[in-house]
Amino acid sequence: MLAIPDLLLPAEVAEMNRLMDVAEYDDGRATAAGMAATVKANRQVSRRWPQVTALDAILDGALRRCRSFRDSFSPSACSPPIYARYSPGDGYGPHVDAVMAGMPPMRQDISMTVFLAAPDSYTGGELCLHEPDGGRRLVKLDPGQACAYSTTCVHEVLPVTAGERRVAVLWFQSFYRDPELRSIVADLRRCVEAARTASDGQSLEIAKVLANLERKFIGT
Repeated sequence: MLAIPDLLLPAEVAEMNRLMDVAEYDDGRATAAGMAATVKANRQVSRRWPQVTALDAILDGALRRCRSFRDSFSPSACSPPIYARYSPGDGYGPHVDAVMAGMPPMRQDISMTVFLAAPDSYTGGELCLHEPDGGRRLVKLDPGQACAYSTTCVHEVLPVTAGERRVAVLWFQSFYRDPELRSIVADLRRCVEAARTASDGQSLEIAKVLANLERKFIGT
């Protein structure tokens, strides 16, 4: 999991919440695949609402300037975002996100939740990631912060008991299908930056290794 502490600026969070205050909404079950629809309860900004593109533009600009996300996950494509509201009684039971989505179809490798409501403004509503060892990781971040994690992970949104949870959710395809390879590439990128800072003449050689590795495996 990668926590992104400053994905959105405060003014961007405020504008997204303003837009969500006046948006048109659909039943969230419409975008749930298969069995996930039976455990999902929320409302989502309608993709037919004309101003949804304004929400998309804010999020797109934030993602484009977020180097830590790009370096960690090597995104090659992105799904249309979902902007969701969870009222008391709403939640999303344990599920795994769809493998493919969109038209043309895009493989979904990385999931991202962008938090838009202050954590003390609602009770419950934590993003719960089910870890391989049977543990649970609860995530509830400040407005503008984001959490990115592997789409292969079983996860859920715990029921909201008071207030309103607001989030943007989106998915990415990576240039590297293999998560271990993505991790190696990310580590090498950090090594290149560290070598450049050290000014010991090794950054070019490491950068060459990284470029050749990416050239060999990109798209796999």
